[in-house]
Amino acid sequence: MNENILLQETNKGGYTLAIIARFEDPFPVQYVIRVSTPEGTEVDYMSTLEGFKNIGELLTALHYFAQTKLYPKNAVRLREVLTAENIKNFAEVLKAAKFSV
Repeated sequence: MNENILLQETNKGGYTLAIIARFEDPFPVQYVIRVSTPEGTEVDYMSTLEGFKNIGELLTALHYFAQTKLYPKNAVRLREVLTAENIKNFAEVLKAAKFSV
């Protein structure tokens, strides 16, 4: 089995997230998300292409959304409104407008 690491990120805690292309002749290439602990334990997550698309869309939206710090005042209400769809919608607003205080 051959593997190419397409992207690898390690956080301050020493955990690593990697996107990997795994391939072996004559089978099609498989794409894997691998999480590794600082001790070296690895867990592979395989998804459908639709699943990867959904993950990618949310992560792209989070890139914009998370630039504005969000502090909870009402945890119950925040839990209701802090959804993937709302994050994606708000990220579109952030891309299209400039906020000032």
